[in-house]
Amino acid sequence: MSTEAEKKAVRKYQAKCKEVRIKYTEKEISEYNRLQEYLSENNIKVTEYLKNLIKADLDKKGY
Repeated sequence: MSTEAEKKAVRKYQAKCKEVRIKYTEKEISEYNRLQEYLSENNIKVTEYLKNLIKADLDKKGY
């Protein structure tokens, strides 16, 4: 069980974080499945993969 201090620390950390969500519609399920298969086969976490893609794209564009 977490102590109150641990819970407070988690809340403080989470307040500093930002979140981006992505949703696949029924028409896009095949793309979702392709992504999941790639990530699984290469032992990559979805967050790591997306952050790397975004960084590479923004770097390429000079942002």
